[in-house]
Amino acid sequence: MQRRFSKSMRAAAIVVAATLVLSACATVTDGTPSVQVAPNATLNVVGDSGQAFDTTVKNAISDVLAFWKINYPSIMNGASLPPLKGGFFSVDGQEVLDSGVVKGPAAKEGCLARSAKTIVNNAFFCFVDDSIAWDRNQDHLVPVLAEKYGPLLIALAFAHEFGHALQYRTGNYKLDLPTIDFESQADCAAGAFLDFVQKNQAPHFRATPEELDQALNGYLQVRDSTPTSPDDISHGNGFDRLSAIDDGVLHGPKFCFAKDYFNRKFTERPFVSDTDYLTGGNETLAQVLDPRPIATDGSGGGGLQPDLNRFWKAAAKSISKDWTDVKIAEAPHPKCGASATSEFGYCPDDNTVYYSKSIAEQAYNSLADKSVDPTTHKVTLLENQPADFALGTLFAVGWGLAVRHQLFKRSNDGPDALLAASCYTGAYAKDINIANGDAAHPFILSPPDMDEATSAMLNLVGQNNTYGARGTTGLQRIQSFVKGYQGGLSVC
Repeated sequence: MQRRFSKSMRAAAIVVAATLVLSACATVTDGTPSVQVAPNATLNVVGDSGQAFDTTVKNAISDVLAFWKINYPSIMNGASLPPLKGGFFSVDGQEVLDSGVVKGPAAKEGCLARSAKTIVNNAFFCFVDDSIAWDRNQDHLVPVLAEKYGPLLIALAFAHEFGHALQYRTGNYKLDLPTIDFESQADCAAGAFLDFVQKNQAPHFRATPEELDQALNGYLQVRDSTPTSPDDISHGNGFDRLSAIDDGVLHGPKFCFAKDYFNRKFTERPFVSDTDYLTGGNETLAQVLDPRPIATDGSGGGGLQPDLNRFWKAAAKSISKDWTDVKIAEAPHPKCGASATSEFGYCPDDNTVYYSKSIAEQAYNSLADKSVDPTTHKVTLLENQPADFALGTLFAVGWGLAVRHQLFKRSNDGPDALLAASCYTGAYAKDINIANGDAAHPFILSPPDMDEATSAMLNLVGQNNTYGARGTTGLQRIQSFVKGYQGGLSVC
């Protein structure tokens, strides 16, 4: 039988506002940037509350505009950046829910004039009148996420929305393409802006590596829910979104708005069976830790560890080398742990990946998610959701370190080793991320698993009780994972 990893299905009562799915990524923060190096922006915002939340939004938009004033000529043959004709609008989404209308001057905003409730739990660029609007209510999605994930998230969110404004200016929005293509390009634009922040060139925002990883965790929260059909795909899963940000960071604005950007491939896909849908495809924790092959009669076996050995045995053979199967063993502490607190690690002396019961449980229940009450529209952030391939990713990184030791006799110390193992993990994920298994792929991923792997790369892999960060950031580990997924073993 096919064995798929997957996160648990969301309860039927959990509803995400359709406007968020269709039109925008929402995230901002209540507070000020961690280091503000310029006076607060004086951007004119209709409905400006005057509170810290809107002040931070204005600082974010101001920095995004500063970035594109510099870089817009490079994507539009030297032309200067045109201002937004429709302006900026801050709206209290709860007041809209209570009254059914947008009150005051904000009612003239193009998209809100057509549908007032579009603003609820949302932030968007409106193609109707070239404007940007957001819901500032503290119980709604935009502020709730940003309060949790920090100031930089607001800048990334509005850099994404301004990416849509750029599509309006370049004419790309007229192309007959799936929604996910446009959302991905806007994510790439956000990544290009993020590089601007990382180089300390943004007037209002600076970010430590820890704050950057926190913001990326917030961006994972605006991923699509696993679709039930291809028609439900809009923004992309977490891997698709962060890989687009990565492209913007690495390659810059011209790459994001080049004509061939829309040739990219996406990993988001719907469930392919009722069983997968109803169960979420989750293996139990015991199954993930079961080192036996999957029994053909369904009587047992986890499948992950034998499949990792299958993949690496074939890879070793392709370069005329031998592979010795890696084993797993439960122990409170690996014999060769990365630190005194390590509970997960690969030991080359006995070719074994060791794990403790507690770290396995933590990794298995590690995914962050959110729910939106369908009646009140208030947002609740969820922690410790099932994520079996997050644990699977930790094992895959261990196998990646085994590759360095067995096939190339290289050290497993330092950042290079961890980034290489992350890259190898991406290549393995690509091999098994298919909709239907076959004789060569008895073990495959379920649709949500790429989110779980991305989350694990950002968070679990660098923890002191697993492999340790070794001087790497979450973004760097994700970049290596994306590199291996997109380029295969030869780029690792």
